[in-house]
Amino acid sequence: MVVDRPKYARRHTRPSVISTRSLARRILGFLLGLSVALSSFVFGFATPASAAVPPCPGTGGAQQIVAHTDDDLIFISPDFMRDVQAKRCVQTIYLTAGDAGEGQSYWAGLEDGIRSSYALMAGVANAWTASDAGVPERPVTVHTLNAAPNISVVFLRLPDGFPNGNGSSRFNGQSILKLWDGRISSIRPVDGSATYSKSLLQTVLNRLVANYKPTTFRTQDWTGNFTTPYDHSDHWAAAKFGQLATRAYTGPHTSSAYDAYVIDEYAQNVTGAELTSKVNTFRHFAEFDEFLCGNICPDVPYSDWLKRQYITAIEWTGNAAKSAGTTVSASSQRASGQSPEKARDGYAWGTPMDANREWVTNGGKAGSWIQYNFSPARTINAVTLFDRPLPSDHVTGGNLVFSDGSTVPVTALPNNGSGLTVNFPAKTVSSVRFTISSVSGTTTNVGLSEFEAHITADVVAPVVTATPAGGTYDIGQKVTLTVNEPASIYYTVDGSTPTVASSKYATPITVNGPLTLKYFAVDSANNPSAVVTQTYSTGPDVTKPVVTANPAGGAYAPGTTITLTVNEANSVIKYTTDGTDPLTAGQVYSTPIAFPGTAPMTLKYFATDPAGNVSDVVTQTYTVPPDTTAPTVTANPTGRALASGATITLSANEPGAAIYYTTDGSTPTATESATNIKYAAPIVMGSSNLVLKYIGVDTSGNTSTVGSQTYTVPAAGPPSAHDFNGDGKADVLASDTAGNLYLYPGDGAGGVLTRQVALAAPAWSTVNEAITPGDFNRDGKPDLLARAGDVLWFYPGDGVGSFGARVQVSTGWSTMSQLFSPGDFSGDGIPDFIGRLSSGELRLYEGNGTGGQRTPTTIGTGWNVMNAILSTGDFNGDGKGDVLARRSDTGALWLYPGNGTRGWLQWKQISTGWDNRTSIAGPRDLNGDGSNDVVGRIGDTLWLYPGTGSGAFSTVPPISLGTGWQALKIIA
Repeated sequence: MVVDRPKYARRHTRPSVISTRSLARRILGFLLGLSVALSSFVFGFATPASAAVPPCPGTGGAQQIVAHTDDDLIFISPDFMRDVQAKRCVQTIYLTAGDAGEGQSYWAGLEDGIRSSYALMAGVANAWTASDAGVPERPVTVHTLNAAPNISVVFLRLPDGFPNGNGSSRFNGQSILKLWDGRISSIRPVDGSATYSKSLLQTVLNRLVANYKPTTFRTQDWTGNFTTPYDHSDHWAAAKFGQLATRAYTGPHTSSAYDAYVIDEYAQNVTGAELTSKVNTFRHFAEFDEFLCGNICPDVPYSDWLKRQYITAIEWTGNAAKSAGTTVSASSQRASGQSPEKARDGYAWGTPMDANREWVTNGGKAGSWIQYNFSPARTINAVTLFDRPLPSDHVTGGNLVFSDGSTVPVTALPNNGSGLTVNFPAKTVSSVRFTISSVSGTTTNVGLSEFEAHITADVVAPVVTATPAGGTYDIGQKVTLTVNEPASIYYTVDGSTPTVASSKYATPITVNGPLTLKYFAVDSANNPSAVVTQTYSTGPDVTKPVVTANPAGGAYAPGTTITLTVNEANSVIKYTTDGTDPLTAGQVYSTPIAFPGTAPMTLKYFATDPAGNVSDVVTQTYTVPPDTTAPTVTANPTGRALASGATITLSANEPGAAIYYTTDGSTPTATESATNIKYAAPIVMGSSNLVLKYIGVDTSGNTSTVGSQTYTVPAAGPPSAHDFNGDGKADVLASDTAGNLYLYPGDGAGGVLTRQVALAAPAWSTVNEAITPGDFNRDGKPDLLARAGDVLWFYPGDGVGSFGARVQVSTGWSTMSQLFSPGDFSGDGIPDFIGRLSSGELRLYEGNGTGGQRTPTTIGTGWNVMNAILSTGDFNGDGKGDVLARRSDTGALWLYPGNGTRGWLQWKQISTGWDNRTSIAGPRDLNGDGSNDVVGRIGDTLWLYPGTGSGAFSTVPPISLGTGWQALKIIA
């Protein structure tokens, strides 16, 4: 992968002096390259295609097409790395040599670096066999890892096109972008072999994909244009060729496009052991690329890219899970963002990479299940299952259960989120359920990140229905033909056998006399139905109408609606729901009938057609299925440090369920007593630690498992104070462009005293945002958080006007457009902070009490209409942290009161005309009246706007805090 955009212009710039190590590596690369070139020449034509195909095609493997010899390591990892480590079949096709305009010693060394890196990931010796890839249109060499023959790579060695697509002078300005857009008619590989035309290159790629038969296909970003957003021309052009190759392959598979250069602007989502493995592999590859690393490896931008992996687009072929009419259900789900729908979103991700890309049960273990229901029925012959990429939660066995009663065993899934494909004889079924039969001992919430059901070739004939069926009808009767799947219907009305040359059905057929109707259908897979004959006559109508109930009688959930239809137009349907005779007591049917579900319902109905023919009375009985599912009880907030007076709510997911709890550590039962309490109102946190245990009992007597939460009393400290020098008065902080951080001590009466240096330059030269959460590490002294580019830093306060050595909290903050703190927003007694994404999503980051953050939660959307967001802590006097925000379109200031448990009360506009303030901050109670205030800068002057303590500003005029504030870049 070649990087040469202005932001990273120094990458791949040829140095004027080559180090001894680099020279040695170049010599080694030349020898390796010569060996590779010779082996390609020898093996490229020698082995017949039938004998040379790698051992993996058709077994549910993964295949990648990328531009350069490292794009997969940087942008498509850890996804493909998981497959390698799980011993899944993996093949990568590299379109270009990644040569950067250099000679053979360089690009051949890169190929050896890829082989060595793949062997490192697989944990085997770096020994490979070269053979023919089985492409009749053009000899192509495939390299297969000897000790892990499930791994193979293919190098097409086309010239590097450089970011702009202009190519290099060494290779006459050739590039795959120019080949794609028609500026050149052919391109010659850097090894001097025969040229490729655009059509030949596409044919070769199509054949490589068709030969390999992947169920998972990956390439680079094919969306938009490589200049918007910025990317490398080779990335985009390779992805366009790759997209056509995967579209040409009709076997079941999922295709994903991976983003590249711009991902350094997104939140970090690769962490822990996977990040370590990814970085180690990159460093290993860098040993073969003299231009990739300097004194630091990896350095920016690679260090940023390696921490991220993002998909921009997904396409599905032959996945019944994505077919129209397919629904999904599961035994349970842990959270709204972890529903069974997430098992078919195309992202084989999950915790810790992205918890909202996986289906997770609510405490489920063995016995949990997830099921697809197909309407119409689908013919499938394989599924691919992806376990959650969380080592502690592991599916160790299961069964596939089909609607026809058959089952297929499933072995343990790879424990890193890679896919396991299970093949079986083709089955035409209306459902498939994966039931988990065993899990690891450490499993707490079993689930899947992805569940694919592969459709085989359609061999099921369509079914055509005529309404009404043959009989005697009045002249003018209309006959409608319908089919159960997309198909064309052909018919005759003269008794002859219809063919595809007969009339194609489009509108209802009119019966005006004796008529022999014959018809059949042909679906999109060219499956013809049987020819059906219906005979119609006219005259006095003596045919009884037929009424159909949908659904028919059975056990159904309360609220199910029942539709009655009749096969003759203008017929009148009458019915009863209490078992009485509809002939005498029936009411006219006009809208669907609701099944209350409080007791069994006996539905009786009949119809009378326009000729007076009365149908038979039909009876359907509807019952409620027995409830065998235990309720789920949720505690909010979950166990943590919680301030005295904070409340804990318990809720059940079933209406009418009773909740019982204890607070003394004993196990609750369904019998109420002095210590076994029936939940009726929020539980109030006292002044000592609390062990809360609870169960739910639904109206059918099903009892949930025992839930347990432990709440501790937070250490004492001022969680929202703005007093940094310990004099009991709120202060103002500000920094200049040189990097000095100043403390402006408050005088307690609405003014500030002479400033003093809190941190000397250049300590804050890179900081672009400051947050004052209060006592963030619970040592009794207010602290600071500061963002410097992509990094969030913690500055512990010393209580006397300065701050200790900074500690990195986390990275990935460049995607945030603003950070601020309302103090304790969650009600646990520990200060929190809030970030706004550029998309307008608002995320709460709860403090952990030791200077760090908890996992974020989304608490709002649409906040990009605000151009300033701040907090004074409690602004309306209810003891809970609030937020103030200025709208960019009106300049009005709005109050968003917090409810003390991570949510909001009703917001309101509290002031107008704030669009001329170039900085706004909330230093808490600056004038000492017990109510929190706001400061705003107009021109060079900073003004104090006293609050009333009830959610409004005082009517007294603003107070000047002096001039000279224009030179300060941050005010907090």
